[in-house]
Amino acid sequence: MGPGQDSVPALLRRIADSIEQRPGIEVQDVVVQNEITADGDWWSATVYFHEPSP
Repeated sequence: MGPGQDSVPALLRRIADSIEQRPGIEVQDVVVQNEITADGDWWSATVYFHEPSP
């Protein structure tokens, strides 16, 4: 992987850390994408969630 790119396990760890920092959210979906660039694979993710009403 090129500079600034992460491995899939590192990306998933960051997602998990981000979710844990938002107690009470309900995750609806996690989408992981791979884009092939001139520098190689570029992994990204989108997390769909909502916060429960108070």
